Order: sequence, then structure tokens, then C-alpha cells
Amino acid sequence: MTDKGDVKREKLSPANFLKQFSQGPAKHKNLSLGITTSQLSDAMRKVTGENGVLVGTKPVKNSFKILGNATTVKTSANDWGTVIDGIYEANKGDVLVISCDRDTPAVWGEMASTAAKKHGLLGTVIYGACRDIVGIKQLDYPIFSRAIVPNAGNPIGEGEVNIPVICGPTTVSPGDLIMGDECGVVSVPADVIDTVLKEASKILDNEDSIASQLNEGISFLDILRENK
Repeated sequence: MTDKGDVKREKLSPANFLKQFSQGPAKHKNLSLGITTSQLSDAMRKVTGENGVLVGTKPVKNSFKILGNATTVKTSANDWGTVIDGIYEANKGDVLVISCDRDTPAVWGEMASTAAKKHGLLGTVIYGACRDIVGIKQLDYPIFSRAIVPNAGNPIGEGEVNIPVICGPTTVSPGDLIMGDECGVVSVPADVIDTVLKEASKILDNEDSIASQLNEGISFLDILRENK
């Protein structure tokens, strides 16, 4: 639950949501919109019946946050060449989502992060493994990954770019909305982005109300009974 105090939130829309999240890591902690992956996942479940979570993907640095539209890559863990293709297929402001067949070797590292940041990507989500964590943290390029290993594969380039990719129970398609924070990563299908964001805003408002009542000393049990 999130206590926003006296912070005034802007009217929610996909456009201003993306704009707020595109202003750099230093401003992410003070987003006026205030939505987290937890609220976005709850909204996804209410709208679609699926939670949208890319299970096991976590930020390699806790302050990393991302929000953008997906460019997708499907590749084997032994083939990091395809992810380089994905970097240059992506549009500025996109999030690269990589689906691998296993969590080792690594398909991403410091050099790929440098290229992606230079190309204007907002971050990379790896349903697989990355490496070079010290360099990535120093570069301050947001990486979310299932695993961290020291070994890499080869620049084979036999995978595919911009096709639907399977990340555990969640399928990510090009153009889907990707959000990541300390809790993990959530994907929202492009055709329900507006509906899910509106629902997430309602959930946030409700949680603000509950937090206020708790601070006033009202029992959580009583609040839950009142809201049934």
C-alpha cells in the first residue's frame, strides 16, 4: 500500500504515464502517478484474469525502474548475437524484452548495455541471464534478469526479433507495456493498456484510502469487512 500524502497526481493516460517514467532514474522515486508493479499486476488480473508477471525477473540494482513499450527478442541462451539485432531494431524509448531457453549462459552484459543506452532504450528485461553487473550498475542502465552468471555464449544471431515471446506464464508481444520496479516486471497487452492503467489508478486510490484509515487507527479487519 502506498501513502502519497499531499502529492497531486496527474490525470492518468498511457501517454503521460510513459512520459513520467521516461524522465530518468532520479525522478522515478517521485512519480506523481505513483503506480507500482503490484498495483499494475492487480489491475491486470481484474481486467484480463492474468497477472502479467514475468516470473523471477528482478532488477540487478534496486533503484532501477522501467516503463516503455516492448521490442522482443527470442533466442537461445548460447546466442547473444540476436539481442544485438534487437537493440538496433528497437525504437528510442523502448524496453527490450529477451526470452531465452534457459538461465545460462548470459545473453547480456556491459557492452550490450552501453550500446542499448546509446541507442536510446530505456532498459532491458531478460527472461534468462546477464553478467557484468558492476559495469551495468556504474552505467546506470536498467536491467531486470532472472539470473546472473559470469559466462557468455556466442554471437550466433539465429534467433528472432519482434515476435510474441513466452516468459513463463506470460506472453509478451511487440508494443506491449512493460513496467519494472523493485518487485519485478509486469507486461500489459497493447490492446488493454488504457483499461488496465485506469483500473490501476482506481486500485491506487483505494489503497490510499485504506492507508489513511489505518493511520487513523481503524482495524484492517473492519476496513475489509466494510469494503466487501
